This record gives sequence, C-alpha cells and structure tokens, in this order.
Amino acid sequence: MTQCMNALFSMCLLLVLCSPMVSQAAPWLEKTPQKGLVTGIVVDAGTGETIGYASVGVVETETGTIADEEGSFSLTVPEAHFGKTLRISAIGYAPKDVKVDDLITQTTREKRVKVSLTATPVALPEVQVNASTWKKKLMGGKLGTQTKFTHSFVIYPRPLLANFGREIGIQIGNGKHLSFLNELNFYLHTNKYEEVLFRLNVYYLKNGKPAQNLLSEPIYVSVEDRKTGWIKVDLEPYNLYVEEDFVISLEWVDCYPKTHSQRLALSASLPGLQTTLFKDASQSKWTKVPAVNMGMNVVLQQKE
Repeated sequence: MTQCMNALFSMCLLLVLCSPMVSQAAPWLEKTPQKGLVTGIVVDAGTGETIGYASVGVVETETGTIADEEGSFSLTVPEAHFGKTLRISAIGYAPKDVKVDDLITQTTREKRVKVSLTATPVALPEVQVNASTWKKKLMGGKLGTQTKFTHSFVIYPRPLLANFGREIGIQIGNGKHLSFLNELNFYLHTNKYEEVLFRLNVYYLKNGKPAQNLLSEPIYVSVEDRKTGWIKVDLEPYNLYVEEDFVISLEWVDCYPKTHSQRLALSASLPGLQTTLFKDASQSKWTKVPAVNMGMNVVLQQKE
C-alpha cells in the first residue's frame, strides 16, 4: 500500500510540475508593492573579458535568470526577497554572493552593475586507466513518442528570461565503477523555437542532490529548426570519467526568437525506473522525483 501511495504522489507531482499545459504561478510572480531591478554584466576578474551565460539568481528561490552570450543580465527581484543573497556563478569560476539590497542600490546609482568573477579552474580527478575490460552500457530512459506527458522547461506565466536556468536531469546509478562517458541522448517531445541552447552539466551527489559539477568547461548543445525527437550529444572529446553515482542534466540558457515563452519539453511518463531531478531557476533548490520514465539516457563504458 505504501508503495502505491508513493507512486501516486510521484505521478501527481510530475503532472503538476512538469506538464507544459499547466500554468504555474511561482512565488516571485505574486503581486508585491515594490520590485527591485538589478541589471549588470559579468566579467572575468583577471582579463576583464565578459563571461557568457553566467547563472544569476536569488539563492534557494525561484527568482533567477541566465546572462546572455555577452555576459549582460537583467533581473527583477520581488520585495519579499530583499535582504536575501543573490549569487552569480559560472563553470570555472568561484561564485560571488552579494546582498540583493546592495545590488539594487548600485543599479539605481550606476544603471549597470559590473560583477567580476575569479577564475578557479576545476581540477579533474586523476583516473588510472589501464588495459582492463570495458563494457559499453546505456543507462537511463528510452521513452520517445509513446507518451502524452512531458517534463517542461517552461513555467507559465513566467517571462521568457525568468525561465532561463530551469534544469532537468536524471540520476545514473554508476556505483563505484570507473566509467567513461560516451554520449548523452535526449528526446525533445516539443520544441517551438527556431534555435534552443542548452548547457549540459554533470554532477556528483551530496545528500541525494546534485552538488559538485564535474565539468572544467561549459558544454553547450544547440538545437535548430524546431527539431524534436532524439538528439545525440558526443561527450568523448571532453574525456569525462566518473567513479560514483551522478546526475547528467540539461539547463536551458538561450533561444531564438527571444520574445516570449513557448513550449519546450522532454518526454516523460509514470511509472518508470528513472529518478529525475530538476530545479526551477538558476540558483534554486533541486527537487527529486523517483519512479519516472524519461526520454534521457547516457551511453558509457564501464570498467569491469
């Protein structure tokens, strides 16, 4: 009985949170007497060069966005989040935390805030690879067209830029095996954009949620011409090895035309064998939904 109730709860949660047909009002969309505007540009502290697609958001809230390819961003913060911390982060850089109130004041005074991030290259773990036997495996979900349900990158009625940073992934039970990541495959059920840009992320877990990003440089995936169906991402050039359970995910960072939110979703259904994890904004908390069937999988070679 307990298993049935858990499955029913998971199904309800997925339907409410993941279907693109369901309108969801995030807390920051509620009417407030006053809102604060933060506009700025993210740059490398050492070189002064702009950092494209940096993540910008109020920590552990649904208020966030992604900077554009030139590092510029604009974010409206509701009064309820005044006094909280806004975080700016990018792969290969130390994140910077700043009080929301300070940024609003600085924006009012200077019109555009300059945020400098210090480069801290990710040290990839040393892996001993010898002439052992390696077995290729496909791990994750293979769900394609045979579903009417989806896991959406869009939350309505959010403005388009507020949906940038929404991220969807699956947990891979790699155990203590040494594995080499060959490719990611995902099934775009719906795509109404001429071009969509995702950032692929790979995380180790802490307390069951994504924590350490294993990448030393960003991996971007561009999907053009409103393409749907299975999309393959070659990971071999990035030389990625894992030695424990991990999460592989897609984060929505840009699109064209950049006018308003349209449908963009992965295939999903319940019940299933995968565990999916998602977050609603660039710096928000992760949510885990077990027993899901997802249109997302990874091909890897596992050392025996």
